[in-house]
Amino acid sequence: MAVYKNRIDLHMHTLSSFDGNYPAEKMFESAVANELSTIAVTDHFDVDFYERHNLGVRQQTSYEDVVSAKGAFSDKIRILRGIEMGQPTYDVELTERSLARYEYDFVIGSIHNLRNMPDFGDLDYKSMTEERIYELLGEYFNEMLLLARWNGFDTLAHLTYPMRYIVQAGRNEIELSRFDPVTDEIFRTLIANGKALEINTSGLRQPIGKTMPTEDYVRRYRELGGELLTLGSDAHFTEHVGAGIDEGYAIAERCGFEYVTYFENRKPVKVKIEK
Repeated sequence: MAVYKNRIDLHMHTLSSFDGNYPAEKMFESAVANELSTIAVTDHFDVDFYERHNLGVRQQTSYEDVVSAKGAFSDKIRILRGIEMGQPTYDVELTERSLARYEYDFVIGSIHNLRNMPDFGDLDYKSMTEERIYELLGEYFNEMLLLARWNGFDTLAHLTYPMRYIVQAGRNEIELSRFDPVTDEIFRTLIANGKALEINTSGLRQPIGKTMPTEDYVRRYRELGGELLTLGSDAHFTEHVGAGIDEGYAIAERCGFEYVTYFENRKPVKVKIEK
C-alpha cells in the first residue's frame, strides 16, 4: 500500500534500452498496479555509444511504442514521453539533433562513464588504488558540472552514480566530502537554470543501500535554494517500477520540500507531497 498520494516515477527503461527487459505496456501495467499517478519512460540514449547500441533505431522504437501504448492507459495513469541522454556533452551536436527528432515531455541528463572509458560499473575498484578512485571521482563530478552547464535537459540524474559500484566492491573508505565545492556549484547551476535534481531510488535495492544522491545532498540542494525535485526508480524490470518512491518522498519531505515535480512538454509541473 502506497504511503504518499499522487506518486510519480520518472525514470524507467523498456526493451528499447540496450539493458531493458520488458515492453512499454508491461511497465505501464506495473505502474498502475503499484499505484503511481504519473510515469515517464526514459530509455537510454548514451551518445558516445550511438553506433554500438544502434540508437537511431532504438530511439524511434522507444518513442513510437510509448505513444502507441499510452492510449490504452489514459484513464488510469499519466504517461510522459521521456528519454535519458547519457553523456550528452560528449557530442553536443548529435545530442541536440537527436532530441529534435521527437516531441518529448521530459529529458534526463546523466553521466555513466568518463570519455573513452567503460561504464563506472565495469571498472575494477577492488584492485584500484584509493588515489585513482578519487581521481576518477574528480573527473566524474567535473563532467557533471559541464553537463549542468550545458542545460539541455530537465533533471540531473543519479548524482554520485559511481558510488553504487565503489561500495559494491567493498571500498567503504571512499567518501565524497572533498568534492563538496563542485557539487555545490552543480546545484547552483541547476537552480540558476531552472532545472531539477533527481532522487534516484535504485540504490535502495542495491548494496549501497541509499538513494543517489543521498539525503545529505538533497538537503544541501534545498539549502542553496533548490525547488525542483524529481523521483525515479530507474526500473529495468516490471517488479522495480515504483520501487523506493515512498522513501524518496520521505527524503524530500525531511529536506524541506513541499512539492515534487514532473515535466510535461518540457515544462515543470509541481505535485504537492501529501499522505
